Amino acid sequence: MNLSELVVVVVASYLIGAIPIGYIVARVWRGIDIRDYGSGVIGATNVLRTMGRGPFIAVLIGDALKGYVPTLATWYIFGTHDLQVAAGISAVLGHTFPVYIGFRGGRGVATSFGVYAALAMPLAIGLVAVGLFIVLALRYMSVMSMVTVPLGALVLVFLAILPGGDVYTWSKTIFGAFATAIVLLTHVPNIRRLIQGTEPKIGEGGGTRPPTVRQRAT
Repeated sequence: MNLSELVVVVVASYLIGAIPIGYIVARVWRGIDIRDYGSGVIGATNVLRTMGRGPFIAVLIGDALKGYVPTLATWYIFGTHDLQVAAGISAVLGHTFPVYIGFRGGRGVATSFGVYAALAMPLAIGLVAVGLFIVLALRYMSVMSMVTVPLGALVLVFLAILPGGDVYTWSKTIFGAFATAIVLLTHVPNIRRLIQGTEPKIGEGGGTRPPTVRQRAT
């Protein structure tokens, strides 16, 4: 890995991750700015609450691909796990802070799942199974997010310490730690609502957010 390769991977992965799938789908599907509804983020969960299952599935797949494609492509092009991890981190940063729409993005969950799939597909499949169980049992998407992404990080650490494990697994744990930090930090409002008992479950609509300064000025 050299500096020029790192710069190319970071910039390209960030720009791919920054494509605001939720924003685009909401504009095309219903002509709305998804940031004015529900939680105000552009991720799949807010789209589900605001627009329903069809747009949710489209955004979920699109957001996951934003993590999966650049991370996997980096491996095939450069063949190094370190650059793979850099690609994954950059894609999640792009999703969370997208340059195209004023750095107001999502919470990085689906994109992190996409990166996990590129780093270790069996891990991603297992996390999806755990996530489905949590969602069906508790009906809280936020709880699913805050459990599965850190769980993926812990599994990567466990794999790294196994005797005879992949020598490059330790570099992958860096992504797990980063994704965990991003997901937990962006879910602080959800944690507060869970404590207060006001966190909406699946099936409870997002509603319209109060007018923003930008909206009141127009």
